[in-house]
Amino acid sequence: MNTVELEVLKRESLGKEANKKYRDQGLVPAVVYGKNKENLNILVDPKTLKKLLRRDSGENTILEINVTESDIKKNVLLKDAHIDTLTSNPLHLDFYEITEGELVKVPCPINFVGKPEGVKSGGVIQKLSDEVKVQCLPDKIPNNIEVDISSLNIGDTLRVEDIAKIDGIDFLSNPKSTLISILAPRVVVETTAEDEESSPEGESDSAGTGEAENSES
Repeated sequence: MNTVELEVLKRESLGKEANKKYRDQGLVPAVVYGKNKENLNILVDPKTLKKLLRRDSGENTILEINVTESDIKKNVLLKDAHIDTLTSNPLHLDFYEITEGELVKVPCPINFVGKPEGVKSGGVIQKLSDEVKVQCLPDKIPNNIEVDISSLNIGDTLRVEDIAKIDGIDFLSNPKSTLISILAPRVVVETTAEDEESSPEGESDSAGTGEAENSES
């Protein structure tokens, strides 16, 4: 199981006031939890974490957190990040402690490759989702799942059930959920000013002629 090391501090004080002080120091309060595991309150340097997640496999990176000045080491996944809506800075992080041999559930991004035949014919891609939820062992967590969409034609739809099976990975998302559709191009009919002027006149002329004939008869 490949892991990336992350040095963290143990969080000694809890509560809103304490957390605000930690954030003012450039640290983010966080908690590590797991199945039948005791919670561990820690402090994380958000800049270091961001670099690690960018460098490796994103949020599905397995992190080995080492608590400074202790012998505590845990393998974790970032499960949730509470973000400040105004500043976009993290307010609190939730990490899930994993155990080797334990199945984990994670969202996995889809990497669509290829240009659909339908797009070459003038169609338009409608992307409804680029992520699926999977279950697997920690060492099987994929960085992403590559799906070739080059064969899709206008009117075709790609669903979760259409993704090729991957050994050791179970798809938990609804198999009927749509990921991508190739739509026909929208046809816009434009009428010229000349058409708009001539059409009503022609209709009124024929109507007038019919009325005159009826009155003469």
